[in-house]
Amino acid sequence: MAAIAWWNIRSAPTAEEWQALWSMLTLVVAIFGAIFAIRQLRQGSIQLKLAAEANMRAAEAAEAEARPYLSVRLDLRVLPTGDPKSRGSSGEGLIFIVIESTGRTPAREVTLTVKPEFRTSGRGKPTDDADPVQDALSMMFSGKPVIGMLSPGQKLDYLLEFAAEALGPHSGLPQRYDVTAFYWDAAREHQYTEPHILDLGPWGQSIMSADAIQVIARQMRRLNENLEKRSRTADN
Repeated sequence: MAAIAWWNIRSAPTAEEWQALWSMLTLVVAIFGAIFAIRQLRQGSIQLKLAAEANMRAAEAAEAEARPYLSVRLDLRVLPTGDPKSRGSSGEGLIFIVIESTGRTPAREVTLTVKPEFRTSGRGKPTDDADPVQDALSMMFSGKPVIGMLSPGQKLDYLLEFAAEALGPHSGLPQRYDVTAFYWDAAREHQYTEPHILDLGPWGQSIMSADAIQVIARQMRRLNENLEKRSRTADN
């Protein structure tokens, strides 16, 4: 009896059916491969997006570290008494406006504005109507004059008022000033605009004391002046 090949068995798939089955399996494999490739592309896209965001944050951090910064603040200073015999170490209190370059790079073309305008009591001004302190502040914070450059650590001090007049309960002077600073970086590529609040209110209850080094220095100067006077008197 002649051997009958298995593919000639009546119940076995025909050649066309086997070809269709392999085609179906190939399609299934291709679909799974496409899904895997799409997932890989999506993960790669997410990784690229995260890397781009990280690079952007690093660039922003580097720029923030290298850019200039300007500080406009109040500073309460107490002039030490010059009398070495005085039991107290504190004299007259003064309030200054300090403009300081606090960044690592210079601030260029600095312009300042203030609302409301700075006002003073006029104490200590000349006998005429001129008030040099208020005039200087009005000019500097009018938005017109420009400070050419402030190097890192460099600062400018402007006298505002005597503490007794500015912080008194019935001073009648503004207790808050809103200062806006405009300035460029060293390369003049970016201009910065920053608001600063100068609030006199909290200073009214602050403890006023002179710096110990300033006390010693002023008293030493007074001692030297007294010794010089005595020396001149003895010579005469």
